[in-house]
Amino acid sequence: MINFSKYDKVKFDENGYIIKNLFYKNEQFNKISIEFKKEILSKINKINFQNIGGFRSGNLNINPGRYGKDILELLLKKKFKDFFNFITGDNIENFKIQIGGNLNLTNSKNQLFHIDGPWNPRMLILNIATTKIDTSNGPMEVYEKSHNQNYPYWKFHIKKFFMRRKSIKLNYGDIVFREHRLWHRGTNNNSENPREMIGIMFLKDKKNLSTNELSNDLKIFSNIFGITKKERIKEFIFLYCKPLLFLYKFLISINSK
Repeated sequence: MINFSKYDKVKFDENGYIIKNLFYKNEQFNKISIEFKKEILSKINKINFQNIGGFRSGNLNINPGRYGKDILELLLKKKFKDFFNFITGDNIENFKIQIGGNLNLTNSKNQLFHIDGPWNPRMLILNIATTKIDTSNGPMEVYEKSHNQNYPYWKFHIKKFFMRRKSIKLNYGDIVFREHRLWHRGTNNNSENPREMIGIMFLKDKKNLSTNELSNDLKIFSNIFGITKKERIKEFIFLYCKPLLFLYKFLISINSK
């Protein structure tokens, strides 16, 4: 079961995230994680990355297939619904569940800080560490408390000097549960191995509350950059002239409503 307290809720409300060790020495989780990692490595060895946008920057998306389903089933057995409702002050029955993941390739680049989608509707994200994540293999960085206001891009980059930046290191079996409004980024993977992580999104949507349809097949696909010529130019700028991309986003956000 997930152990939680009033203190956990206070810290979640204050900082926008919470870390819990949920699957330490769990045999089922261990089996799923080992098979998940093996299949990812097998896919990497066979895949043609030229057909996937973002492989040069090193951050890709994963559809975990049956592994995502199995992890969600384990979570529900751990009374995750009770944890969700208590920590968020909301009801999980009002949220649509979407299962995905992230693959951080070796020699990846630091992302720009961002939030995961529009300010509204509310979304919660649960990341599950199927491998240990430390400073060597691309931990997520967050700005604590940055979820409390709807900052435009330019304003966030001024306000961040008064916020605490935190590198989220996770032990094997840890979960990090966060508000999607929390400003964050993926960092570079300097290890010799790709680093995978399952993500489960809870989107507040009263119209369609079904879980996203997942095949049993694991798939690796584009993240923030697509495969069109325009998208490849954007990735080129990101790789070789990141300050220019940052300045563009900064100025555009000043003029946006």
